[in-house]
Amino acid sequence: GKVFRADGLAQLSDRARADIGELGIGTVIDLRDIGERAKLPDALDGLDVRHVELPVFDDHFFPSRPMSREEMKAAAEATGMDLSDRSLSRIYDLMITHFGHRLAAAVDLIAESCTDGVVFHCSAGKDRTGVIGAFLLDLLGVGRQEIVDEYAITSTHLSGGFLDAITRNFSDAGISGNLAETAVAAPPELMHEILDRIEAEHGAASAKDDGQPGGVEDYLLAHGMDPATPERLRQCLLESASDRG
Repeated sequence: GKVFRADGLAQLSDRARADIGELGIGTVIDLRDIGERAKLPDALDGLDVRHVELPVFDDHFFPSRPMSREEMKAAAEATGMDLSDRSLSRIYDLMITHFGHRLAAAVDLIAESCTDGVVFHCSAGKDRTGVIGAFLLDLLGVGRQEIVDEYAITSTHLSGGFLDAITRNFSDAGISGNLAETAVAAPPELMHEILDRIEAEHGAASAKDDGQPGGVEDYLLAHGMDPATPERLRQCLLESASDRG
């Protein structure tokens, strides 16, 4: 493999650190906000990797300190984003509506880095990475159901101690509500909704007859993705029949 989706890298075991070297990982992309990074910085000291901070939410969701209700209200008025609702559906809606430029930048960076291997991660390895992973698979021509299944399986790896730790992090950031759902759920219907919305707004790629991209590719291009990125990903990550022998 060349591209790996992960949760936080703050508590890497010796085995995990060795794996990074053995897998040829050259770049680690940290998609978390400043508050998350400060609380649990990636444990990459001594590893020969490039560490890139690319906060998907532009430090709005997890700022350097928790915001009061008044500050959240002022931020909502200034940005047009109501951050008081932290339900999964709302988080994904905000991501797609307001942070497409960050998603496009992450996809570009993965394409530029995948020759030597790249890890992209957030805190749970589920939401920010889940959406970006779905976009990568779509650009590579993977079918809808396989994309959704790959996303949904994430929740089977998130429970127990992880749930306790991530719930504490959310509480420290002033986030309340159904933390168990927000922290560990990866409902397949939610990914279907995201991809349906993108197809409704940008056209299904399979339905285009004018040679123009549709769906995820069109969405990412509209938010600044390098037009060369899809082909760069295909060259890096897909095998031809001759490659397989």
